[in-house]
Parts: sequence; structure tokens; C-alpha cells
Amino acid sequence: MASQFRRLAAVLLSTSALALTAPALAQEAPADESPIYLEADHVEDIAGGNGYIARGNVRVRQAPRTLLADEIEYHPDENRVIARGNVIILGQGAFPQYADEVELDSQLAAGVAIGFASMLENNGRVAAAAAIRRENGSMQFDDAYYTACELCEDGDHAPTWRLRAREVVQDAEDQMIYYRDARLEIAGLPVLYAPVFAHADPSSERRSGFLFPKVGVSSRLGFVYQQPYYWTISPSQDVVIAPRLMTNVNPLIYGEYRKRFWSGFVELEGSYTNEFEIDSDGERFGESDDRWHIFGGGEWAINPDWRWGFGVQRASDNLHLRRYDFSEADKDRGAPIAAQNRQLVSQLYVDGRTRNSYGSLIAAEFQTLRTNADDDVVPTLAPVAAYEYVFTAPRGLGRVSTSVDAAVLRRDSGVDYDRASATVDWRARWVGGPGVVVEPFALARADHYSFDNLPVTNPATDPVSDSVSRTLGLAGTEISWPFYRAGESADWIVEPVVSYVYASDDPDADRIVNEDSLSIDLDESLLFQPVRAPGFDVWEAGQRVSYGLRTTAMWGEDGVARLFVGQSERLDGDAVFNASSGLLADQSDYVVAGSIELGDFDAEVYTRIAPETHDTNRLDVSINYNGTRLSGGVRYLDISDANVTRGAQRELSGSFEVAMTRHLSMIGLVQRDLDREITRRQELGIRYGDDCSQFDIVYQREDLGIQDLGPSESIQFRITLFTLGSVSPD
Repeated sequence: MASQFRRLAAVLLSTSALALTAPALAQEAPADESPIYLEADHVEDIAGGNGYIARGNVRVRQAPRTLLADEIEYHPDENRVIARGNVIILGQGAFPQYADEVELDSQLAAGVAIGFASMLENNGRVAAAAAIRRENGSMQFDDAYYTACELCEDGDHAPTWRLRAREVVQDAEDQMIYYRDARLEIAGLPVLYAPVFAHADPSSERRSGFLFPKVGVSSRLGFVYQQPYYWTISPSQDVVIAPRLMTNVNPLIYGEYRKRFWSGFVELEGSYTNEFEIDSDGERFGESDDRWHIFGGGEWAINPDWRWGFGVQRASDNLHLRRYDFSEADKDRGAPIAAQNRQLVSQLYVDGRTRNSYGSLIAAEFQTLRTNADDDVVPTLAPVAAYEYVFTAPRGLGRVSTSVDAAVLRRDSGVDYDRASATVDWRARWVGGPGVVVEPFALARADHYSFDNLPVTNPATDPVSDSVSRTLGLAGTEISWPFYRAGESADWIVEPVVSYVYASDDPDADRIVNEDSLSIDLDESLLFQPVRAPGFDVWEAGQRVSYGLRTTAMWGEDGVARLFVGQSERLDGDAVFNASSGLLADQSDYVVAGSIELGDFDAEVYTRIAPETHDTNRLDVSINYNGTRLSGGVRYLDISDANVTRGAQRELSGSFEVAMTRHLSMIGLVQRDLDREITRRQELGIRYGDDCSQFDIVYQREDLGIQDLGPSESIQFRITLFTLGSVSPD
């Protein structure tokens, strides 16, 4: 009898609701297999001695699998096994599998599970009235559904969404899953139906097929339907082809290409159409032309420290990306130069980094997307190069950094620029007995410039070309003394800091064409930098002193507040930065920066205040709250400096989400240009969200202030079914 129960246990452990195994497991278990245990409240013979029945808390266990049931019936002459009542299979996969009844056929190669259910990866759930395993290993599920939602224990309420089908076949040979009479149900109501449907088995390799479509409606493009098709060319490369149909304009084709190499990758994406100009109402004007864009990049390892790569960002015209609702900001693919706002950059580069060194060689070309800008005056980097090596000085003497830099800039219209520089930079950090921190520094640099196509006022006397060499140097120190005081309600850190810099004169400053230091904005970090120019062309000569006070308070578990106030004073030398930098006068603007974090609330403020008039030249305030029922943030930006050449800028932006019920909330967003009295973007909508889905219905209006483009209005439907996919506009 023990032998018969051993055969019974082996057979039971071969039965899984998803993978009913081969007949070999019904044989006597070899002696070297793991022991098999059978436990039950009661075991008896079937009448006539044709089998056995185990009843009550039946447990069959062989590591790592366990089968639980209320009753197990075994017919050895038929090699037929039936497990009934609350059947649970553990250890067959990552999740338990459940069934009301499991039965194997006489061949023990096929079987059926009645009332089957199981968890899947990513919180997915699958259930079927019957799960049948065929002899070739394929599975068939009858009256089945899949969802990622929590299921009601009483079964009275349908999940938020589920994908149902009359029949689902998991083909083991084709590694495909086929559906008959498939429908997508939302809250129990069918919203999409397909008589047949198929997709690759999630356990298979990548497979070609259709992806979820993207839909949208706008006043400019009309109704938009984009259907992506995914094509797996090889295990290391794939393509997405996505034609886009729009009711107001001609169709557009969009595509993506990816390939992996043993040492790198390449990614490309782009679009193409032939169309006229389009205004905000979808009306055509101007001339028909090819309109396109291409974004992408690639990168390959030369060795563990060095790499080379490229990036490409080009568009047929300034408004193509905006016109068809593509983002002007490409995703980060690791290229060293990031495009600025309303700008595209294509580049080819080699760079490397070790523990003590960094080097790069970059050639780049820019395209401006501003309608009133001229690409002919935008420089091409042809190329720029840099190499830096850091030496550790003897103990206590800090570190020495040596670097060489070169830049070659070419224009179709404007000044051609060549520069080569060599720099030696030393800095140390010493801490005195009472906690005083002293950081001395020194720098020496040599530059050589060549210019061509210089602007000429008097052709008889003004040179068209020029060449300049100069040597520069500075020295100084920064001293800070942090004080700490523990209190009953709060702990305080107060740190006064002062910096002194002496820099050599630059007698040839008026001959240098400023290419790399056109923009500077004074803040806490820049205030104490020995070299405050972002590049090489501008040199801040003379003596200056900078001073400030940092204060930090900490209380409770998460309460933190920080405040900094500081200023810089030029003791001699001339102003070299532009009027909007905050460094034009002998006394710089006051820099004030603060932040507070308190539970769900946080805020930051940065401002620059004119020293004589105490006018606010710049103010940037952001406030955020992330509570249980309310979350959102507000930002106010005010650049009111009278010296700003492009005029003042005041902008207010904010977003919010307010929970009205457990699952329903209102969402909104606004970006307002207060000077031009234009609301650049506004959104207002309703969001439903639970553990398995998110549905947004959003009204959106955009007005970028571009005359040829105009404002655009749209109603967007954003549907995300967790683990299944999403439907949303680009």
C-alpha cells in the first residue's frame, strides 16, 4: 500500500493547473529523488479495490512543490487522478494556482482544471472556467479573463477592467496566444470587441505585432489615430512603424529604429509628411513641402574608460515639431551637449573618464527653432576639445588640476573663432582647531585666440582678422566657520563665509570676441567661485570679496529650513558681465535663497535684490503640497531687472489634483505669461484611478505666442490599464 501511495503522490505532484506534466512522473520514484509526503485526515479503498480516496486536509508535498485539496481520488488501473475541492498548487511557479478540481486523462499527458485561477507577473490575475492541457504542451482556457485589478471576495462587483474571451489558446509551438470573441470590459461593460485576436506569449522572445494605438482630438489636426506596428528584425534590433491619420491634414508616417551591439547601441526616430503650413484651426496656407524630423543617437565603448558616439536632432522647419505635437526636447541618450530651449543639436563625440582625468572631443551643429532667429549666425563647433588631469598634492596640500582646452567655431555669416587654452588650478582645504575651514586656491591660464570675418566699421582702418595671446592668473581663499547649537525644539547650524580673490589684469579684453560667456545669473554657488565666467572669453580682473551667511534649522522628524544671504563687492577693476547678471555694479545684487521642508509641505525661494534701490531684480518662488486629498504646486518667476535687454519676464504656473472620492479626482494645470497676458497652456480634467488603471478626460489649450502656429484646443482621453498598456496622445 505504501508503494501505491508513493505512486499516487508522484502523480499528484505532476499535476499543475497550468502545466500538467508527462507520464514518466507516474512511475515509481527513483530512490535518489526528494522524499514524497502524503498527509490526510482519512484514507480508504474505493469499492472493489480499484483505487484509493484521501479526504480532509489532504497535503502532498515534494520539495519545492505542494498540492492541497479537500479530496484526492486515485485509480491506479486507469492511471487516473482527481483532486477536488479548494485545490491549491504551490511551488510550481512564482504564484499559487487555484482550481475547484484537477483531473488527468488516462495517458497522463493531458488534463483539465475546473474553476482555475492564478496570479501572474506584475500583479496580473487570470481565471477560467476550465484550463485544458493538450498533449503537445499547449493550453486552452475556456470562458477566461485577465485583469490587474483586485477582485471582490463576494464576486458582486466586476473589476475596473478585464480582458475576456470565449476561448484562449496558448500555443506552445508558435509561442503565441490566440483569442476568440475577445472583449475589453470596463466596470463590467464591454467597450471593445474583436472576433479574433492574437499576441506573443509573454514568456517568449520579442515578437512582431501591433501595439496599442494612440488617439487624440485637436482643433489643429482634427481627430488623430496612430497605429504602431512593432517589427522584431533580429534579437538585437527592432523597428516601430506608426502611420498617423488626421482628419484636418495629410497623413504622417512616424518610425523608430533600435539596435544593440556588443559594445553599444543606436537609436533613431523620425516623422515625414508632405503638407502646407497649418494654422490653429487646421486651415492650410503657404506652399506644400516635405516636412520631417529626425532624432537619435548612438554610442560605442572603445575601452572601459573611453567611448565614442553621435547624436542627431534636425527638423525640416522651425514649426514642424510643434505643429504635429512632437516634443522639441529629445530624450537623453548620453551625448555630452544638451540642447537649450527651442534648439536642436547634432553632434559627434569622443570622451573618456578615469579616476583622475577627463577628456572630450566634440563636433556639433545647432538648429534654432525660434521663428525670428537666423541659423546662419549660429556657430558650428568644428570642434571643441578638452582634457583635464588631477594630481593629488602631498598630504595637506590639496590637489592640482591641469587642463587644456580648444575651440573652433565657424559660421555661414559672422565671426569665425579659434581658441586654445592651458590651465593650472590648485585648491586645498584646511580645518583649524575651533572648526574654521580655510580653502586657499590659485589659478594660472594662457589663452591664444584667432578671429576672422570681424565686423568692420571703417574698412580702411578696421582689421578683418585678429590674433591675441594672453596670460592670466588669480589667487585667493575662502573661509567659513560653522557653529552648531542643539536646542529643545530645534537644532541650529549657523555658518558665516567669506571669500577674497585677486585676479590679474587683462589688457586685451576689448579684442576678445565673447562666445562662451554670454549669459550668467548670480546665485549662491556662483557668488564664491574664483572664476565666475562660464567659459574662457571673459576675465574678471581686480580684487573682490564675497560674503554671506548660511543658516539651517532642523526640528522633529522631517522639519528642515535653510536660508542664505550674501553679496559680492568689487574692490577694483572693471565690470565685465552683462547688465542682467547682477554683477554690473561694484556691489553685486544681494542673493537670498531659502527652503523649508515640513511633512507634506515644501517651498523654495531665490531672489536677487538691487543693493541701492532694493528693487527685486529676480524672484523665483515655488510652493508644493502633497497631501492625502490634495496635491499640487505653484511657481512664480519674476525677472524685473531693468537692465534685461529682452524686457521683463513674469510667469505664473501651477498644477493640482484634488481627490473628490476614493478613486475620482480633479486635475488641472496652468502656465500664464503675465507680461504678454497669454495663458500658454491650461488643462482641466477628471481622473479616475485605482490599483489597476487610470482614466483621464482632459481639456487642453495651448498658445505658445507663435503667430504662424496660433493657439490649439483639444480634448484628450488618456487610458492606462496597468500591465496591459495605455492609449494616449503623443
